[in-house]
Amino acid sequence: MLDAAFRSSRARRVVITTEHARLTTWLASDLEELAALHAEPATMRYMRSGVESQEQVARRLNRYLQEQDQRGWTRWRVEDETGRLIGRAGFELTEEHGRRHRELGYLLAPAVWGKRLASELARDLVAWHRAHPDPLLDDELIAYSFPDNTASRRILEKMGFAVTGEDTLDGHRLVRYAVS
Repeated sequence: MLDAAFRSSRARRVVITTEHARLTTWLASDLEELAALHAEPATMRYMRSGVESQEQVARRLNRYLQEQDQRGWTRWRVEDETGRLIGRAGFELTEEHGRRHRELGYLLAPAVWGKRLASELARDLVAWHRAHPDPLLDDELIAYSFPDNTASRRILEKMGFAVTGEDTLDGHRLVRYAVS
């Protein structure tokens, strides 16, 4: 399931510490927890992929591990104060119209919804993006939201993102946001 290169023991590294969570790098041993998160229909409601199988999650985790090694950023593991996985948040590489951007994204377990954690993560991720420019990318940070995901849209707007249009990605109509 996981690439042999990532089965070796690695040390987890904290990338961002917020008031109520830590964003850390992934380990191959995170597969079961991540697969459980991605198997939950409520959690995956506003994800373009929908609910994912363990095989799909293994491919995703391989990608996160490779991106961290190659670029120094990815969608990181979000853990609570006990070290328990409560979500993922960070960036994906997006290419559109000949331009390359970081795309902000976050996914949290339903148990932590409504506790302002998504706002906290979005704020600190925007700050991280600004503090870590990538010369190969456009400075504009983008994000997508399903039109009816009002909670996520409010968070993006509160963080200074503005609607720049609508796109259809993976068969889903999405609202495109950007912040410089």
